Amino acid sequence: MKKLILLLLIIPIVSLGQRKVDINYVVNQDNSVNFNYKKNAVGSYLVVLEFSNLSNTRAQRRVSKVIKNNSGSFLKLKPINEENGIGFQYSSMIFQGNINSRIDFDHPYIIPFSKGEKVKAAELYSLENRYLNEELPKGWKSYSFTFDTHKEVKAIRKGVVIEIKDLYDPDYSISASFYSEQNSIKIEHQDGSIAIYKGFDKNKIRVKEGEMVYPQTNLGQLVKFDNREIYRLYLSLISFTTKDNVSLFNISSVDDYEITYITPKFYTGSSIEILKNQKEYEVDYDEKTLFKEMRKKEIKKFKLNNNI
Repeated sequence: MKKLILLLLIIPIVSLGQRKVDINYVVNQDNSVNFNYKKNAVGSYLVVLEFSNLSNTRAQRRVSKVIKNNSGSFLKLKPINEENGIGFQYSSMIFQGNINSRIDFDHPYIIPFSKGEKVKAAELYSLENRYLNEELPKGWKSYSFTFDTHKEVKAIRKGVVIEIKDLYDPDYSISASFYSEQNSIKIEHQDGSIAIYKGFDKNKIRVKEGEMVYPQTNLGQLVKFDNREIYRLYLSLISFTTKDNVSLFNISSVDDYEITYITPKFYTGSSIEILKNQKEYEVDYDEKTLFKEMRKKEIKKFKLNNNI
């Protein structure tokens, strides 16, 4: 029987926005009204505008839109009678994540270490399921990679760093199964999926929030895990999906959507496949996989910086 390592991953499902996104409006000379946004946080957010009063326009009373850029146009109200202004009152709700995005489940990820290194991925249990008899998180899949020396962690895909936690030191007086508080990086990809990397040494993270990273970008160095000579990376991929087929148009609270785990497929040289528990793989990639989401300028710069 294959041995699986137990893991409790506590990840906040959503983050309600307090000024994560500012909404303002301008009344134009033709009595139309432009609503614009300015995003004060990194990553994608769902913005919902709800109008309690609306007159002299045929616009809907509720508008939902996922925003990714730092600023831009959100909505334009046009008057029915251009001689008169539009009457309106509105409120806004803001939710974290590119909710219900079209995830590319066949995207070829690169194993998160240097080319040529040999690694084993361990599939992880959820402690909620193992000991509390609760259902597994939706689509549950998570891995750990363990080593007996320092390792530099590489990005598995192009994306934007949306969160860094660089606060914690391990307890070297114990032999631990898992730390709930670990230094971590979250990276949002083009399709709305998010990679979560945990296990970094304090002050050894090499990237910053808001930075664009590419496959094989150096993210940081793993920390010694406990009183043993082991270094461990935890890796998960998630997306945000609505519950019970709720549409983006009808989201009203954080209870309307949830985290869904993604089972990634990795380039292994011979194929693109799901990593098997405790099987040894050699980190590898080809240019097609490495440059899959890069623009020509990005490829040129990458080759120059990496002497390719």
